[in-house]
Amino acid sequence: MNSPNMNGPMRTTLWRLGGIGLRIQAEMHDLAERLEVGVLCFDLVFAPAHGEKIVDLDSTFLQPLRVSKLVLSELGKSVESGLLIQSNGGEEILIVASAFPCFLAIRGVLSLPHIFEPEYPLNRYQIIPVLG
Repeated sequence: MNSPNMNGPMRTTLWRLGGIGLRIQAEMHDLAERLEVGVLCFDLVFAPAHGEKIVDLDSTFLQPLRVSKLVLSELGKSVESGLLIQSNGGEEILIVASAFPCFLAIRGVLSLPHIFEPEYPLNRYQIIPVLG
């Protein structure tokens, strides 16, 4: 995860043991005049970003996981704005677009000020399983 500032992190990377990472960032997409929403974007990476803080996760995240996407519907349009990772042990990592443009809101990894301030209330997102 990159170093958070007062708005939370701008990106985070989920690393596999083989050295391949899935970098997650939020981009803003216009849905209508004066209405933009955060959408998650994903890239495969092979090295940490400069200044990226590495956090070891609970060993339950090394077991098979359940992964869901969080979809937000606004003005008749649907956008993928979040990711939920659940371990068999009941732990969760939740990543959604933040209330601050181009930042992420992350829960379940670190407890830092302003790290989990989602763009929308969580009950606005539809949870759609994609793995597990």
